[in-house]
Amino acid sequence: MMNPPRISLITVCYNAEASIAGTLQSAREQTYRNFEHLIVDGASKDGTLEVVRQFSDLPLVISSEPDKGIYDAMNKGVARARGDILFFLNADDCLHDRDVLARVAQAFEAEPELDILWGDVINVFQDGEHTRTTHGHLTPQTLLYDSLCHQATFAHKRLFAQHGDFNTTYPICADFEWFLRVLHGGARYRHVGLDIALFARGGMHERDLGALYREKSRIRRDYLSPLHYYFHELRLNLRIKYYQILRQIKLMMCRSLPALGRCQRCQRLMRRATAEGAGGK
Repeated sequence: MMNPPRISLITVCYNAEASIAGTLQSAREQTYRNFEHLIVDGASKDGTLEVVRQFSDLPLVISSEPDKGIYDAMNKGVARARGDILFFLNADDCLHDRDVLARVAQAFEAEPELDILWGDVINVFQDGEHTRTTHGHLTPQTLLYDSLCHQATFAHKRLFAQHGDFNTTYPICADFEWFLRVLHGGARYRHVGLDIALFARGGMHERDLGALYREKSRIRRDYLSPLHYYFHELRLNLRIKYYQILRQIKLMMCRSLPALGRCQRCQRLMRRATAEGAGGK
């Protein structure tokens, strides 16, 4: 059993004045106190840093300078972190409850050989709806055609020394590529049945789903034989088209039939379609 690990929370932000207080408050409320909180600001032009300084009771490490994108900023956070375990907490997300860090630290303390640990997230949509995404089924192979939310994931810092930083040539999915790289490289992993974070939906990776799918497709080429790659990509594209058509049919019915349009599921679907049309967050 190892000593209680030091955790580095890393929050990358830019013009996050409206949301970052909730993120910092969720860190302030943690019962586990052996952590630092790195704020990697991209030279915000609003009052982000003024809000951050209101949390001076936290063990903050603040930097503010231009960056070359979110993953460049995340790499800066990795380089500056002094903790054993790293966790990326976005500036519009929050730790789920006050005992998250305590339970994660307990898991790493009990298994010193553990490299990466993930739990589940509560998705928070712009219309106020909450849903849960579970990751208990993920393995290095199933992740190829799935997703692992980095707001659900704690990684030992040694993984970055062993496998490298986030590849900034992937502006949307560098975390997906990094997860595949370390897991297929032999990292020891475990899922815990724990809600890790409240995850605000509608971010960069959801604004252009076509670009998201194309970038993930490029990444998968390195992990599949040509035959398997083309077969699975064709199956995925057919499934995407099917769900896109099905969604459009549902939207048309919800908007055309007043009785159907009054049901909660139809109202949620229409609200999300409207938010997506407006460009997300």
